[in-house]
Amino acid sequence: MRTAEDIRAEAAELIDHHVRGVWKPNDADRQTAVALYRFLETGLPLSGEQIRSALAHPQPAPASAGLVALLRATAGLLDDAHAADGPAGRDAVDHVCLLLDALALARPGGR
Repeated sequence: MRTAEDIRAEAAELIDHHVRGVWKPNDADRQTAVALYRFLETGLPLSGEQIRSALAHPQPAPASAGLVALLRATAGLLDDAHAADGPAGRDAVDHVCLLLDALALARPGGR
C-alpha cells in the first residue's frame, strides 16, 4: 500500500502535468472525476467505497492507468481511518480532491 505522502506526491504531479498540458486526461478520466466531484458537492467526505463505485461504473474507454492507480491507493488510505485522519492523510486526500476538481471542471477534449 502506498503511503499518504506517496499519494499526495502523485496527485500533485498529475495536477502539475494536467496544468502544463503534459497529461491530457481522456473522457473516462473526466467522467470518473465528475462522478466523484458531484459526490463531493454534497458536502459528505470522500470514502473508499465511493471511489471504488466510481471506478466500477462502466465506461466506453478505460480511465488512465495512473489516475486509476492513484484513486485505488486513495481508497485504500481512506479505508484506514487512522492513516486518513492524520495530517499526511488529510493532505493527500485534499490533493486528490484538487485533482478531481481540476479534471471535473476541465472542458472535454482539453479545450
